[in-house]
Amino acid sequence: MKKFYYTKTDSGKIYLWSILVPQVLGAIFVIFLSMFAKTEEAYKSLLENTFVNILIVMLAQIGFLIVYTIFNLNVDYIKASKINFNLGWKNVLICIVIAVVGVFGINPLISSFDIFLNYIGYDLATSLPLPLSNFGWLILNILLLAGVPAILEELIFRGVIFNGYKKLGSIKAILISSALFALIHGSLQQLLFPFLFGLILSFTAYKTGSVIAPMIIHFMNNATVVVLNYLNFNFVIDLPTWAFVLISISICIVAFVAIWLLGKLLKNVDKVYVFSEEEQLEILNMKNNEVNSSFPIILGVVLGIIFLLIDILSGLGVVAL
Repeated sequence: MKKFYYTKTDSGKIYLWSILVPQVLGAIFVIFLSMFAKTEEAYKSLLENTFVNILIVMLAQIGFLIVYTIFNLNVDYIKASKINFNLGWKNVLICIVIAVVGVFGINPLISSFDIFLNYIGYDLATSLPLPLSNFGWLILNILLLAGVPAILEELIFRGVIFNGYKKLGSIKAILISSALFALIHGSLQQLLFPFLFGLILSFTAYKTGSVIAPMIIHFMNNATVVVLNYLNFNFVIDLPTWAFVLISISICIVAFVAIWLLGKLLKNVDKVYVFSEEEQLEILNMKNNEVNSSFPIILGVVLGIIFLLIDILSGLGVVAL
């Protein structure tokens, strides 16, 4: 009988591997490029190659796919990750509305955070990693920057990590999975938004009992950002910084209240399976034989903090990467 649930230890293990594997893939990729290029000029030329850029963008997602696949070899991942497509059209519509509210409710606060980062001298990334010059690139950006992350990141962070921590209580599971989601981005600039957005994603996973709900919201958010960049949409309000920050915080609070109210309309579609006595005994034996450890999550968090500190030092110009 395959295991059909995740534990706290499972959450810690998959988080640790989700940090390590993309880093290892990145190192291997750099070594391969260096060997293939042979000279510094050829190496720089390769970094400007479109196909190479696509691979670089996808390295983390490839790592997530490898980790999730291997981790679930002996797990009934459909049940454990709550992959339930029977959301119902009402849940889908509510998720789309939540995504829109989240995008426009959080982004003003993120702009305020960027103002702070710019003030302290942090080097901000100002564009998407791939070209966005025509409709073809728009579709490819939506596929690679919205579709793929929405599936793979949600399977790991809401499918495994959130569900693994649910025994601590729904609020703790939401906060922990969101904090880990923010930390794994390894960037100061991408720290606040993933945490706030992760709260929304974990909340909807909890309310619907399905990882498909946060996948929809994640896709809608990323796709909206890509489309707005394609349209060169730039909404500027001429306000004093202090006023803009206060308004941004207020908008974010209103957005979260609205999302909380919308969450009350979501229907939980997680079906409770009734086990026979033999199955219950087998499950009990399985759980008793499991070794619980906090080491994986501690090591994962430590590595995440180290990578974040490196990014901060690099962004401030203290070290050169």
